[in-house]
Amino acid sequence: MRVLCCLDSFNVEELGGALASLLRAEEKTLGALYVTDTGPQEDMKRQRERFLRPSRSMLPRHEQMRQAEEGLAQEVLSEARQHLGTYSTHVELLQRVGRPEREIVQLATEWQADLIVICPRSPRGGGPALGPKSVGHVARFVLDHAPCPVLLVRPRISDDPLPLSSPPPPRPR
Repeated sequence: MRVLCCLDSFNVEELGGALASLLRAEEKTLGALYVTDTGPQEDMKRQRERFLRPSRSMLPRHEQMRQAEEGLAQEVLSEARQHLGTYSTHVELLQRVGRPEREIVQLATEWQADLIVICPRSPRGGGPALGPKSVGHVARFVLDHAPCPVLLVRPRISDDPLPLSSPPPPRPR
């Protein structure tokens, strides 16, 4: 079984824990995917072109940003190799640059993944822990467009979850 694990900077342990209960190590090949998101750079470029004239002096800054993003990607993939290596004897490190939601779906097709494992938006990243907006746009897109089954791994948030509905009022006696 080929399992594509979608990484961000926080979720390696949660993904590994979910994988431990799925299959024995010798039965799966794990693909650890990290996508460097180009969306923020594209948005900044559009804003800059809209309000300012194009500047050639930004080239060194773009190279610094690219190097920092590459360093982060290598750190995340290195951590994934260490952590996920305890759950499978076959771990492939995969790196892409682009829009994460599209890159995940495209790579799952090319890599012929049998399962995609993804975490919802991290509450540490400012998203809500529960509710309709807790999944985030990347996980929602993957859930809607994936070429194979998707396992959404939610982190444990507390021992006493919020009630989904209010209790009924007491009955008069």
